[in-house]
Amino acid sequence: MRYIIVDAFLERERQIENGMMEPQLNVFEKWRVPRVDCYCILSHRWTKNEVTYEEMKSLTKMENKNEIRSRSGYQKILRCCERTQCDGLRLLWIDTCCVDFSNVPETSDVINSMFQLYQNSKYCYAYLHDTSVFPARRHDKMFGRFNGWPEWFSRGWTLQELIAPKNLRFFNKDWEYIGEKRSLAPKLAEITKVPLRVLRDGLSSYRPSAAQVISWAADRRTLCIEDRAYSLLGLLDVNMQVLYGEGKKAFLRLQIEVMRISNDQSIFAWKDSATCSVRWTSGVLADDPFFFRGCHDVIKMEPKEFYEGLLLLWESDAKELVTNQEDEGIPAFIVTNGAIQIRLPLLPFHGCPSVFLAALACRKENDPLPVTIGYFPSTDNSLAYRGQRSQAITFKLDDRTVPYYGFTRADVLPDGVSLAGNSLTLSDTSPLAIVSYANSAINASFAIAFGYCFGQDWVHVICDEQEAIDVQKALRRVWNVGAEYARVMAEVRFGKRGRPHFVKHESLPCTIWTVRVICGGLEDSSDRRVTIDVIPLSGGHRKTHGWEPVYDIEDNIHMPCLMKKTSWIGEHFDNHTLLLDSIPKVFDLAHAVQVVEVTMVLSHPIPTAWVTLNVEETSLTT
Repeated sequence: MRYIIVDAFLERERQIENGMMEPQLNVFEKWRVPRVDCYCILSHRWTKNEVTYEEMKSLTKMENKNEIRSRSGYQKILRCCERTQCDGLRLLWIDTCCVDFSNVPETSDVINSMFQLYQNSKYCYAYLHDTSVFPARRHDKMFGRFNGWPEWFSRGWTLQELIAPKNLRFFNKDWEYIGEKRSLAPKLAEITKVPLRVLRDGLSSYRPSAAQVISWAADRRTLCIEDRAYSLLGLLDVNMQVLYGEGKKAFLRLQIEVMRISNDQSIFAWKDSATCSVRWTSGVLADDPFFFRGCHDVIKMEPKEFYEGLLLLWESDAKELVTNQEDEGIPAFIVTNGAIQIRLPLLPFHGCPSVFLAALACRKENDPLPVTIGYFPSTDNSLAYRGQRSQAITFKLDDRTVPYYGFTRADVLPDGVSLAGNSLTLSDTSPLAIVSYANSAINASFAIAFGYCFGQDWVHVICDEQEAIDVQKALRRVWNVGAEYARVMAEVRFGKRGRPHFVKHESLPCTIWTVRVICGGLEDSSDRRVTIDVIPLSGGHRKTHGWEPVYDIEDNIHMPCLMKKTSWIGEHFDNHTLLLDSIPKVFDLAHAVQVVEVTMVLSHPIPTAWVTLNVEETSLTT
């Protein structure tokens, strides 16, 4: 390892100032064996004006040495050397200039040793370049780009630089001392989510779960995507080859290395529960630390605790399993080039033959029950991740226009499920319902299936049978594949901004009609509005094999239809557009109770019709 000789650096700086340079003066000292408690180390945010190893080594021979010396990066080294000298130490380590980053093996060795380097230092100086005082509270106006705190707290590498050192001192932008880690630990815990005992006593006193460690880095940023993984190596006690250019594979390799050295099943407990709904994946490993954001309180379970938790979780279903395993430890991972083998207890999800709950040997801090993940076998072995408990979902049905073509609501299954005021509530214990519609005059029918699987709601249209639908048969069919419908709907919703609604058309066999279903609602809300309609099959209406987003739907007006908001860039209008027989009609808002009569001329062979809309509180007028 290469260190700056503080006295030599300061002497060289004095010589340059006086115009008397000694070209052979060496400012570096190299040690093969790591030093302990005999050097200082810098923790800082890299900028564009850093000084490299080559520039530092050959400064006196370079024609642009004054330009280099004027850089903020050089001044940072100078002030750090002065501080080290004041603290009575002769060696200093700074990553920007002590590492030859053009040397790939050296770079890899340093990155794998980084945690140890900070841990073995006598003092670590944390340089907060963008503040004069240590912040007492969040300041979004001043640090809006960095979650309301100085930038140092938002960087990936500074996480281990916070935890590893025994003596961490903070300095402001003018290199004035503003505090140290132990006394500031409560505030640091608030800012970083790192537990207080880890900040005060390090990882040796308390070994958190892998999920917990990764969660601390969930919102941190790095310049290179690979550094999202590499900055966690020491914190997870992992050593692996550094391969810049591999992208997200670095984080996948990191998780595999965690499994090689431990049986910590919390590595599977990831889910971005804080900001988005349940995510589905074709693999068991997360793509990024971000997906561990909700795992700050996930802790490992010892074998006895785990099997006792299984009895609480699954009661009689777990007795035989616990009896057979209570004398054994937590099963280890078997990692090969193409697979990860692990033994996990499985339980069918409420009797469903194709969906299972798998219990992990980890739990939330205030919950004795093991964390579970959902699994269903499919062509891509998809998995859903969720906590043990999740909220129910309420579907608010609007099918008032369905009778226009002779269809009426026929059945609601299974037994015990009912529509309360056109509202249908599903949960983990009541995860499925089917509402069927029939037109006896032409022997045509269709059904809408509503489901709730692993925290994800879903809607599916069933109208692919030429004869009247056997609702019991349809119920069994969607029961077996409901998890797949949930995965598809989650993928459609993910990444859509605003308040999108989603539309799906399914043509009724042997008829001229199409069933149109529109589902909408805020992603983090427990309510979904589902509008069901039967419309003529024409060139403008096609059968779709998936859900398509529809934006700018107005769902605050209680109408038996969906209306689009009418607006132009930079302007706002209190009017809305309704599509009447494929022709857009604009309505204005009238804030009074009225009865509105609208004349519609329909293109299909039905005479001109008068439609009376009874609107309360907010009404529409043409």
